Amino acid sequence: MAASLAAFMVAPAAYAQQSADEPFLDPIFGERPKRSQDQEIRPMNDDEFDEPQGWSPFRGFVGLFTLLVPESTNLSLGVGPAYRPDYFGSDDYEFRPDPQVFLKVKNFLFFDDDGADLALFGFSGVAIGPSVRVAGRRRERDNPALHGLGDIGYTFEAGGFVAATILNRVLVRGKIRKGLAGGHDGLIIDGAGTVMLYSSPRFSTSLSGHVAWVNGDYADTFFTVNEDQAAASGLPLYNASAGFRDVGGSLNAYVNIGERWSVNPYVSYRRIFDGFAETPIIDQYGSRNQFIVGFHLMREFSFSFIN
Repeated sequence: MAASLAAFMVAPAAYAQQSADEPFLDPIFGERPKRSQDQEIRPMNDDEFDEPQGWSPFRGFVGLFTLLVPESTNLSLGVGPAYRPDYFGSDDYEFRPDPQVFLKVKNFLFFDDDGADLALFGFSGVAIGPSVRVAGRRRERDNPALHGLGDIGYTFEAGGFVAATILNRVLVRGKIRKGLAGGHDGLIIDGAGTVMLYSSPRFSTSLSGHVAWVNGDYADTFFTVNEDQAAASGLPLYNASAGFRDVGGSLNAYVNIGERWSVNPYVSYRRIFDGFAETPIIDQYGSRNQFIVGFHLMREFSFSFIN
């Protein structure tokens, strides 16, 4: 949940999108607390549970921001298995590899599974700026229940974010982004909060909550069944409208196992609201209750370019 919008985090990205959960909260502005022997606590994983499925092919893309010439950079790389639904709303689960990339450039650029956030304005632990990401795709072949609905490709989304840390133990943040190219042209607004429950040099844990609202264009792309789709799939017609899509939370743990190595087990839950759970894509073949369980083995790298 790491290098994204708020200088610390972020958490479970189930289907390659957004959410914030990380045991160790790193303040948006100011120095990160030090561990014993002046070693920094490393960022945690992000497990976005937003867009349907698949991890973004651009998770590691940071070339756009190299012009910042940072004084210091924190980079964390990891990989691990995740047991998750094969599409958002499915009741069929599968194991998938889940690579992770987290990048923090000073207190200005934060990059992770949920995209890139650039803090152009900040005051008293609050950061505001633009946000972009590549959202996950959904393919017919992912599940027989999707046959006849057509593929939804990766989507480039752009918008903005605001985030704030409180006493270095609580993060709250909101994002608004619109699909500009690719699979959908809808609007999605999500809010999240993360509370650090416990932190020590060897172990830390956090609890996060998340809620998402989508507009009519987004709802039509992922949940409506139109006449052509009904004829091809055998599903009844369904017209989805704007509204709150899902609400949920996650529990993360963070265990240091070496100088710069750590293990991050996590569990995440989402409940889909009625207006979307009632689409036949979910009502007949899926479930409104969505779970993810997994872990990541992480390695941190730190760089200094200016003395």
